[in-house]
Amino acid sequence: MPFKTILVHADPGPGCNRRVRTAVQVADWFDGAVTGLGAEAFGPLMASGFATVDGAVIEAAQEHISADIVAAEKHFRAMTVGRAGAEWVAHEDYPDRMLALHARGADLIVASRPERGEGPTYAARPAELIMEAGVPVLLTADGDAPFRGDRVVIGWKDTRESRRAVSDALPLLMRAQHVVVATVGGEGEALAGVNEVARRLARHGVDASVEMVAKSKHSIAETLEDTASRHSADLIVIGAYGHSRLREWMLGGVTEDFIAASSKYLLLSR
Repeated sequence: MPFKTILVHADPGPGCNRRVRTAVQVADWFDGAVTGLGAEAFGPLMASGFATVDGAVIEAAQEHISADIVAAEKHFRAMTVGRAGAEWVAHEDYPDRMLALHARGADLIVASRPERGEGPTYAARPAELIMEAGVPVLLTADGDAPFRGDRVVIGWKDTRESRRAVSDALPLLMRAQHVVVATVGGEGEALAGVNEVARRLARHGVDASVEMVAKSKHSIAETLEDTASRHSADLIVIGAYGHSRLREWMLGGVTEDFIAASSKYLLLSR
């Protein structure tokens, strides 16, 4: 199923450009529509004990959030001008919570790693979003390089989450020039598994090869990152497993650090 509705978090900050640009790019590939979502929540407010002072602080915070959401919509509209079907929704609430809510009307969410200093009231937390959305989440890469998606690495571990990630990524895999199904440190049965994945993809017209990557002193996240770089891939597809409250992630040792540190585009699914 192609990605026909792409949901993207928009805010007044610089990271918004990468997200919206990527969402528009994916929409263009699949003749889809883009929905921008503006959301910002109250941060913790310390009560002074004086009702008048506290009321003024709350009012100022509300005005700030309202101004941010107006600026976010203006930013989004400017980046999607002339596009048919571009929609906007906004809430005074946590961004990851609202993105997960509106995932009900989306095929894909485009998000990003929070910039330094951005808290959960302003920026979506990727871990929480991926665990709750129920649709694939595409995290933008570092820097301003446009999303190509022509060469892709799948970080494979034989779990339900990895199988789900491959299925969710099929629209992107089918338009890629080459896909590498990579498993780290596997032998025997693992090789049979990745070969089955490659054969499945081939039936969808995907040019896919397999690679058994040896374990090294580096983390699996670093190993997959290096594998993607060797193959000139700008997209890594992985399945995410864990409990949102405890932030427990498992992909053969891949942790939330993968999300925080990878320089590539990441498609994560659970």
